[in-house]
Amino acid sequence: MSVVLCNLLISLSLFVAGHAFASDAAGELRGYQQALRVAGEDMLENLEVSYVYGGNKVGDSQTCDTCNRCLEAKRPAPKERFKLCSVCTGCSLDCSHFVQLVFNRANLGFPYLTSTQMLELDASTLGKKYNLRPVSISAEGLLAGDLLVYRGHVVIVETVHSSESADIVHATGGKDIRLPGQGIQRERFVRVGHFRGELLRVLRHVTMDQLWRASKGATRNASSRTLDSSPNESQPAKRFKMRRVEKQRDAAAVR
Repeated sequence: MSVVLCNLLISLSLFVAGHAFASDAAGELRGYQQALRVAGEDMLENLEVSYVYGGNKVGDSQTCDTCNRCLEAKRPAPKERFKLCSVCTGCSLDCSHFVQLVFNRANLGFPYLTSTQMLELDASTLGKKYNLRPVSISAEGLLAGDLLVYRGHVVIVETVHSSESADIVHATGGKDIRLPGQGIQRERFVRVGHFRGELLRVLRHVTMDQLWRASKGATRNASSRTLDSSPNESQPAKRFKMRRVEKQRDAAAVR
């Protein structure tokens, strides 16, 4: 066998092996993205959890209902809720605890940190201690599953429509969502750069980042744009809720 033919066969083998590795990485990445979507959507659709600043757990349905009714009666501001409705310590979430809980349910855990820490910690600390890596949208694009960090708020990217528009899921006590039991929301076609003020940082779980880098040669677009559906560039850049803000309580529970 000639040296040229031997080198050609070696190159072909390496190419096939590299493509297979990229395909495996892309498939694993999509699996994590889907797990994140399922975890977030399950909480969105099936839990009546209130937004409470400092809230860090989802309790049983009776505890959550008691918390919601206390908030309905006393109507404290988000940062005053623990003071006036101590029962909410048993069932309530804020944005950063929601993010951690979703990632834990998707087997992409990281130690808890606040949105302020997400902004202030250096890249080395974020990577070594929290399994998160700052990324540049302009250089690397936006990936479904990325965390968008604003001053005092963090959300999970669910679907990427363009470099400036995405669907997100988050725990929120924003001005348009004040009622108890509605703390988890999905919002579509948000302006990424100015959703809650200026976008200050984008963080990516290191496992997803490694898989993305391994797969981006052949499958970057397929894995980075959405958790479960193809992108739709023709959609208008508008915001709307995917579900009703107000959820009807079970009739038996109201009696």
